[in-house]
Amino acid sequence: MPSTTKQKKSPAEGGKGPKNSSGKGKGPKANSGKRASQAKSPEDKKDGRKRDRRMNAKNADRYELYQRAVNSPDADIDFLDKAYRHYRGKDPLHFREDFCGTSALCAEWLSRAPERTAEGVDLDPEPIEWGKRHNFGGVEDGMERMTWHVADVRSKVNKRPDVTAAQNFSYWCFYTRKDLLAYFQSVREDLADGGIFVLDLYGGPEATIEQEEIRELGGGIQYVWDQREYHPSTGRYFTAIHFRFRDGSIMENAFEYEWRYWTINEIRDVLYEVGFADVSTWLEGTDPEDEEEGDGNYEIDEVGENCQAWLGYLVAAK
Repeated sequence: MPSTTKQKKSPAEGGKGPKNSSGKGKGPKANSGKRASQAKSPEDKKDGRKRDRRMNAKNADRYELYQRAVNSPDADIDFLDKAYRHYRGKDPLHFREDFCGTSALCAEWLSRAPERTAEGVDLDPEPIEWGKRHNFGGVEDGMERMTWHVADVRSKVNKRPDVTAAQNFSYWCFYTRKDLLAYFQSVREDLADGGIFVLDLYGGPEATIEQEEIRELGGGIQYVWDQREYHPSTGRYFTAIHFRFRDGSIMENAFEYEWRYWTINEIRDVLYEVGFADVSTWLEGTDPEDEEEGDGNYEIDEVGENCQAWLGYLVAAK
């Protein structure tokens, strides 16, 4: 297992690391594995580079930068499909994205097949509205096949999902075991028979060290993941995202989070306690040509390796 903190990517891209689809999280954005329908023409790329050079802290869109820096919906949906087929031997059709934010996962889900439907749940209407404007224009009948709920994630949705996902460590907003248990219980009750619940994971000794990680986005733009504070006695975890621009301006605290850092074993125990029949750990393999990088392939691994920092998924089957 690689030891660096990189964003999840498709197998073609390699790499690993925390990220978040609702404007929360960390990790580099790679474009080489984009679906063909999302690829930009040479002229679009040229215009994009020019726009990047003009971008600064006052005129930049924080959600756009977040999605460029952090989101990897193509790789995540690849994994959700793989996990469901592992348990059920067929493709899932209805998806629920908890803490959906800009709903990038839902948009990618719908783009894969015309019979697919999705529902997103989030308390904050601002990223939802942004996502409606920016993420669904290229998805055929996307708005008709998508339903949003400005609501608590412990609420029920219209149709029982085959797959529910809480990505980008968003469920770390639950500080107590009692609240985490209540959330997991609501997820299990809402799932369709045979449904699965997928959560992503972040761990390793570096995960709780107070440090900044800086990555170039191109066009003179830097993405900064700031692990500000970790309190060992309570598990409280304070983090932020900043963006720096070539003109010297800084979009400080573009996103800020106050979380509880949950370990794999804590999460797995609660999932079993609420009644999930099976909980499997999926961890990323190592790039054979670079031991510091991942290969983009997540497979079941119930032991793992204590890397300095790692990413993975827990899949809970109903």
